[in-house]
Amino acid sequence: MPVVLKQRPQSRLARTPVASAVLLALASPSLMAQETASLGEVLVTAQKREESLQNVPISIDALGQQKLEELNVQNFSDYVQFLPAVTMAPILGGGGGYTIVYMRGVVTGGDGQATTSQPSVGMYLDEQPITTIQGNLDVHLYDIARVEALAGPQGTLYGASSQAGTIRIITNKPDLSGFSAGYSLEGNLVDGDDSGYVAEGFVNMPIGDRAALRLVGWTLSKAGWIDNKPGSRTYAINRCIDGEVDAVTGACSIGLDTSDDYTSTNDEYVEKNYNTIDTYGARAALRVNLNDNWSITPSFQYQKTEQEGFWGDDLRDVMATGDHAVAHFRDEYSNDEWWQAGLTIEGKIGNFDVVYSGNYLDREQDGSFDYSDYSFYYDNYYTSGFFGTLFFDNDGNQLNPDAVFTSDDQYTKESHELRISTPQDRRVRRLLGFFYQKQYHDFYQEFGRIEGLADQMLMNSLEPGAQQFPGVVYLNSMERDDKDKAVFASLSFDMTDKLELTLGARYFEPEVTVKGFFGFGLGFSDDEVPGYGADNIPGTADDLVGEPGDPRNGGDGAYRDDAVDYWSRNGEWRCPSQADFKDAPCQNVIGKKISEDDWVGRVNLSYKATDTAMLYATWSEGYRPGGINRNPFLPDYVSDFLTNWELGWKSRWLDDRLQFNGAIFLEEWDDIQVSFQGLNGITQVANGPKSEIKGIETQLDWLATDRLRLGVSLAYYDSELKDPYCDDANNSGSCDPGETVNAPSGTSLPITPDFKGNLVSRYSFPLGAFDAHVQSAISYQTSRASQLNVADNDLYGDIPSTLLVDWAFGIENDKYAVELFVSNVTDEKDALFVLSECTPQKCGGQNYGVQNRPRTFGIRFKQEF
Repeated sequence: MPVVLKQRPQSRLARTPVASAVLLALASPSLMAQETASLGEVLVTAQKREESLQNVPISIDALGQQKLEELNVQNFSDYVQFLPAVTMAPILGGGGGYTIVYMRGVVTGGDGQATTSQPSVGMYLDEQPITTIQGNLDVHLYDIARVEALAGPQGTLYGASSQAGTIRIITNKPDLSGFSAGYSLEGNLVDGDDSGYVAEGFVNMPIGDRAALRLVGWTLSKAGWIDNKPGSRTYAINRCIDGEVDAVTGACSIGLDTSDDYTSTNDEYVEKNYNTIDTYGARAALRVNLNDNWSITPSFQYQKTEQEGFWGDDLRDVMATGDHAVAHFRDEYSNDEWWQAGLTIEGKIGNFDVVYSGNYLDREQDGSFDYSDYSFYYDNYYTSGFFGTLFFDNDGNQLNPDAVFTSDDQYTKESHELRISTPQDRRVRRLLGFFYQKQYHDFYQEFGRIEGLADQMLMNSLEPGAQQFPGVVYLNSMERDDKDKAVFASLSFDMTDKLELTLGARYFEPEVTVKGFFGFGLGFSDDEVPGYGADNIPGTADDLVGEPGDPRNGGDGAYRDDAVDYWSRNGEWRCPSQADFKDAPCQNVIGKKISEDDWVGRVNLSYKATDTAMLYATWSEGYRPGGINRNPFLPDYVSDFLTNWELGWKSRWLDDRLQFNGAIFLEEWDDIQVSFQGLNGITQVANGPKSEIKGIETQLDWLATDRLRLGVSLAYYDSELKDPYCDDANNSGSCDPGETVNAPSGTSLPITPDFKGNLVSRYSFPLGAFDAHVQSAISYQTSRASQLNVADNDLYGDIPSTLLVDWAFGIENDKYAVELFVSNVTDEKDALFVLSECTPQKCGGQNYGVQNRPRTFGIRFKQEF
């Protein structure tokens, strides 16, 4: 993305927001008339110290406050559009707060579940890592100093989950120099139908000579554009006529009775534009200069997002026809509420600079999502009528088999970092740091809830006085603890006036512990339902067989190896006892733990060829900690490592009117962690083969005239597996002789496009008593695979290429600014991502495409004091 330049302080209104978009074609970002026709300096803190972007030997994109406002960047998906090195993929309903971020094509897909891999990209809000397993914090961006995207391994300075890169959101800090305040209002119309709004404001207040307080608040409502249309489904409820079952074969003696087929409708959930988002939040920061050397900055931020509906479009018109439409059968919503408290202490001890950062994050997510595709297609996949036959009430009446997935997840993250560094004007510069982090994830997820389900099918219902779980077919209720301790150091040495050598290393000790429950209740055995015989059909001849462990048959309900042929490998039959465990019927994952220790390094050599040009070469490593599969029969997975060889350049030309930066690189990814659905549809993670990624990233910022500014950012990646990959039962990820190859050697990694880029242009001109501007932005990305598994990808289909165009026109003076904008001018409808409720082989091609917001018209008003 083009770098932000510093303008003369004509008025604070010169930083007007603008439409969002990006890639190749035509458009134009310029800036207001300048007193000095040159690009300004951009300051970043990517290396834990403030320095000019042009002096940082890292491939980095920086979107400063002016550029964020010009492009109307408000959330995660907005700025990803303008960062070619970054891609994202949704999980669950596809709305905000449920997305996973990737950089430089380091992705296999399928992650984002509670016991899968940690993310490969670190997300930071100021000094605190805000990366969580099931999606990043979707922080609303207002009064933000800049967003920095550091491409490539950042493991030495940023540690775990910065394997492929790091994204840093830096807020504006309290300013002691004077009072300032401002607000911004926006109204918009989406798809010519539903309307939304944004209201934001800030105030900065000095308190005496040594302190200042900054307060920020926002509220917004995003209009919907997906229609939940009427639909119906018929389940085959196939029971034996008169209950007659052959005693030897278990087949129906007379035949199947299909008269009980069940048809469900979604009439009560039909709604137009039902995918809406409402968000509100606030931020407060206080800076106190204790003396000339020491300062403290406590901060607090809160945000709550309430979502309704689903963000996918029925790609194949299986249930709903037309653009932006689905036919879902259950209520869908999600809530994401979080707060963050932080404390930063900065000072000096002798000649040493000291920085301490302590932070605490608390996040709660709950939601409900339609799961009827799972019910319907599994009913057909596992012999017609299987699901419907199981779902009846205590009186034997057939229930609606349409299932729902609900979740109630709680996260906490505590981190502490202490850095000690020598003065930056010395020939030899040193940095030493200590880091500790603890993450706790308590998740309760009900898969396939069926209201009114018979007692005998429920979890723990056979134990007197036990917890009851009405309607729960399958449950994940676990606690996950992730701890990380690390020591890191960096040494920079000016070998000559032009040549600098930097060495860095990080020693780390990650630890992961998982305990809790997963699986079905007592009524869902692989071979037979307790008391209902091998055919799983009530009222038939073999009903008295039962399960040997059924408490009604004198068993204790506990799993025994000698009964493996009779009992389910998952769920309550796996618990050593039927004693309640927290919010689960019992415990069948008992304190699984993995601990590791290792180190990563970095070597960088930079050469200052001229006063405005630098060349650099880097070798660096990044890592992602290993983890635990919730299925106790599967082995753990270990850390995977990314090694990067990179050549880059930073340059200014034409009297600082043209800036051209870039990098070419080769990355080797060893022991890649791959998530996939294993036996019984349970997601598991395995270490797979080596992969390789080659690429080039470039950014160009050109002040073509005093009024016209152009910015271009491009990225090209070529990725491939170096060995074949197999989703094998032993979880090794490697291919044994005769085993089915899921992705042959040479297969490209999914989700990241080979090419992604953006072009932004801005032209400014006088218009009467106002300064006016016209801006356009174009973004483009090529098609790419949606799945690593080749057969799965054939069913899901590739993610198509997309071209997005945004446009804006605005005027401003010393008192206020007004802007008209159109985003997604061409009303691009191709999917940005592809989702499915269950595995593609079993879901009958029922896929959903998460699309960009349709063409949107809007107006913004801004005023600052």
